[in-house]
Amino acid sequence: AQGGGSHVCAPSCAPPGGRPMISPHAPSAYSMRGGLQDSASGSPLAGGLTVVLADQLDDIPNIVVVAGRHKDRENQDLQGEYHRIANFHGRPAYRKPGTRTCLRYWSPADRWLIDREGLQESDTCNAYAEQGGVLHPASEELVWRIWESKHKQHVRDPEILVTSAPSSIQVVGRAAGRENFALNGQYHLVGLHQGRVAYQKGNSKSAIRYWALGDRWLIDLDGLRDVDVCNGYADAHGTSHPGAVGLQWHVWDSSRGRHALDSTLQSVVAPHAIELVGREAPKENQSMNGSYHLVGLHAGRPAFMKADGSGHAIRYWPREDRWLIDLAGLRDVDLCNAYSEAVGGFEHPGDLGMVWHVWETSRGRHLTDPGVRTFVAPHAVRIIGRDPYKENSAVNGEYKLVDVIESKPAYKKEDTDHVIRYWPAEDRWILDLEAGFHGGDVANSYADAKGAEHPGNTELLWYVWETSRGCHVADEDIVAEPIYLEPVDWSKVPGVGSAAEPRGGGGSALGLRSSVATESSTSESER
Repeated sequence: AQGGGSHVCAPSCAPPGGRPMISPHAPSAYSMRGGLQDSASGSPLAGGLTVVLADQLDDIPNIVVVAGRHKDRENQDLQGEYHRIANFHGRPAYRKPGTRTCLRYWSPADRWLIDREGLQESDTCNAYAEQGGVLHPASEELVWRIWESKHKQHVRDPEILVTSAPSSIQVVGRAAGRENFALNGQYHLVGLHQGRVAYQKGNSKSAIRYWALGDRWLIDLDGLRDVDVCNGYADAHGTSHPGAVGLQWHVWDSSRGRHALDSTLQSVVAPHAIELVGREAPKENQSMNGSYHLVGLHAGRPAFMKADGSGHAIRYWPREDRWLIDLAGLRDVDLCNAYSEAVGGFEHPGDLGMVWHVWETSRGRHLTDPGVRTFVAPHAVRIIGRDPYKENSAVNGEYKLVDVIESKPAYKKEDTDHVIRYWPAEDRWILDLEAGFHGGDVANSYADAKGAEHPGNTELLWYVWETSRGCHVADEDIVAEPIYLEPVDWSKVPGVGSAAEPRGGGGSALGLRSSVATESSTSESER
């Protein structure tokens, strides 16, 4: 029966405790034993365990990135972002979203471990590094050893690192049609080069690398080379990564025979797109809904615009420390259609924790609209891999982002009731072919979220209901692929060149001044 068969997503044939069994992807059976080393900081506990003191918490990153392992080597899939989830053995512990894989401290040996089996009281792991006194694992001085089955031991890999540097950097602003326009794009962290983090664009050779002799960041379309030849450069001034604020980029100009300053070219740590949903018709300013693409910096922060020629923008207003939704574009005025306070560490406006206040002409002020949400997530999720002859094969298909439900992105397949939604009681992503967004814990398929903020995570293991078995059964062939919006060629977007000019956008704007009410109910190398 294709497309039929749903059931409560607690797996009746799962192991005790209701937690689905996940098969290990690589061997990790190596017991690491070593003498305990004294820590250089922290307070010692019994057995030499150290804890992080309160005044040291600010130095601990919430996200770290594992990078540098060659794609053809065993355990290369340990790479990726890890999010802080707890303290373990007196130090911060991190988990790779969508998996059990954790980066944790093991106090008896004073070592950092990467372990597919999560937070467990064991010295068994897939990778480890040792150095006394390190408060968190994002130290580029650590030397990592990775398990290799053919050697039956952990083998030193000097290329791998754990860092708090951003996992990706956006390069924007080089005008279309100009020489070296190809510098624009998203660059992903790939490892170290000359002692600093290095980034590469997609499947191309284009890279951002450090040149130690000149203390410069280089953008090189020919890749990670050890030469001072490049297409663009910026003096590093001691910055730890090429997305640091304030870098000034010089781009090679063949007509001049030298690099020339391009003040419009910027390297930014920000998502390349932000989604805005939840302003419902027939309310005023409903046209603010949609996708906003990174266009550059404005008032020192990332700025985003729609790519449909409307000029709708999300920008920062430093005088009030607020993010503004301005349907009239990128302007230097305190007028907007909606605003949210930027306090609380919101370095860009794509955060589900933000509260938006939207202009209402009838009230002559901005009013809080809890339905309006801005966030970063795939624009769509494609489910593939379910055998077409098996029950519930209808889970396959493309699901488009439509809403935020239970504080997580929600997706729906066009012209059907098929949805992907989050179920917080079990921390699971649910595929529901029958009851849409109102099906509770009944599902045709589910995956334990394990920290995955959206369902477009290829690490997720999906369990599908099989009537003959009377339970959900793991299907390792199912993959949930994220589909992100393509980069925008702003030269082809009407009116972007005059984005700073006021334009109509539906609804009046209000000057944001200190007198605006904010109560929740009625607030508004050169070579």
